[in-house]
Amino acid sequence: MGASLIFGFFSYKGEIMPKVVENDIIRFHVIAASDNPADQELKLRVRDEVLTYLYPRLKTVKRREDALNVIKNELPHITAVAQNYLKTQGKDIGIKVEMGKFYFSERSYGEYLVPAGYYDALRIKIGKAEGHNWWCILYPHLCFADWGRIEPSHVKSYYLKSLFIKKFKKTIKKG
Repeated sequence: MGASLIFGFFSYKGEIMPKVVENDIIRFHVIAASDNPADQELKLRVRDEVLTYLYPRLKTVKRREDALNVIKNELPHITAVAQNYLKTQGKDIGIKVEMGKFYFSERSYGEYLVPAGYYDALRIKIGKAEGHNWWCILYPHLCFADWGRIEPSHVKSYYLKSLFIKKFKKTIKKG
């Protein structure tokens, strides 16, 4: 699957289509132990702890491959951050932190559509991981934009345009 990103709504055979994001992304996925409100809140707190830890390590990364390397190298520390947070909350439940390719159904991310498919992702499963999940795009840095750490317009104008330009150049070369 090639990378693609299309800005704005566009017309295809007379239909208005949404912006599309594929493959040059890394997703972050946190799955709660259950749908109990306390477990759902715990999921969000674990997410915040992990994003707080990852932000200084990923904020200057400009290439997907570099982001993957940082995340893979930090997995033991990410696991410790999540486990330590659970301990501070008096929670004695298991947690699994993994990096891999996982299937995701189609989702919208603000004005962007992320098609169903397999994506590289940092995944955290809390307890039995039977509850609703939370996800974002970890690279480019949209998780941090949503989280208020990076100005969203900067993220969209720099990272997303660079993905679009790469796809556009590939399309021109093929055509």
